[in-house]
Amino acid sequence: MTIEQTFEEWLENINQTETVDNSIEGFNFGLIETTNGFEMYLIGSKTFDKDDEDWATNVDFEPKQKYFQFGKEFSTDKDWQDILRISEKLILNYVSSNKFKTSIIANAKGITTGFDDGNLTIIKAND
Repeated sequence: MTIEQTFEEWLENINQTETVDNSIEGFNFGLIETTNGFEMYLIGSKTFDKDDEDWATNVDFEPKQKYFQFGKEFSTDKDWQDILRISEKLILNYVSSNKFKTSIIANAKGITTGFDDGNLTIIKAND
C-alpha cells in the first residue's frame, strides 16, 4: 500500500467513526518526530485565524484515531522538510478529491499542516 493510500484510509476511518459540529472552524494536521519516526495528528479548533497560528493550540476536537504514522521504512533518509512537503501534498490531494466533499473537514474555514515547533502551511482558507 502506498503512503497516499494509507493516508486516505486513515482519513476515511475517521470520517466513518467521528462527527464534528459546525463550531469547529479549523483543522490542523500537526507533524511531530518520535522515536518511531515521523507522525501526523489531526485536531480541530473552534477558531481559525490565517494571520495568527496560535489558533491551532486550541484543541476542541480530537478523533479517536488521532495519529497517522509514516513508518520507519518510509521515514528513512528523509528529514523534516521532506516530511512537510509530503504532508502538504497528501493533504492537498485529499482536499482536491471527491471524498473530501463528504468528509468531516469539508466545511472548515481553514486547514493547515506543519510541525509543532514551526510555521503552519495553509492548505485551505476561506475568508
